[in-house]
Amino acid sequence: MRTLISLAGSAALALGIMSTGITAASAAVQSGDLHYTADCGVKELRVAKGSYDVSRAGVVKGDQYCEYQFYAKKGQSVSATIVGSSDLYPVLYGTNSPDLSLDPVKLDKTGEHTIRVLQPRNQARESNTPKPYYMTVTIK
Repeated sequence: MRTLISLAGSAALALGIMSTGITAASAAVQSGDLHYTADCGVKELRVAKGSYDVSRAGVVKGDQYCEYQFYAKKGQSVSATIVGSSDLYPVLYGTNSPDLSLDPVKLDKTGEHTIRVLQPRNQARESNTPKPYYMTVTIK
């Protein structure tokens, strides 16, 4: 009986250690690469039914950036405005990476798209001061 209780205790300990390892591994995967910051809030942009806008708040520091994913169809247009820091820019991450705060961008493919909030390289090098922002993304 003692062996059975000892075995059950060992199994519970092993299960606890394994679940802790899984949690740490998933946290490492979610953090992304070294320049990605954890102060970005929810990373998925999902527009509520009957609405066109979704908002997120975050903080960018130095050469870090915040990244948000959304699904949209070809032909839809996306734009973004940032309040809080004039040094930050929302760009549609891709080959050209257009600035979404200048003009709406018409999407050329259906699927997953990514918006990055970042600051220009010169400003990122000059200051490591955290820059908070509030971004509103419009998808029509």
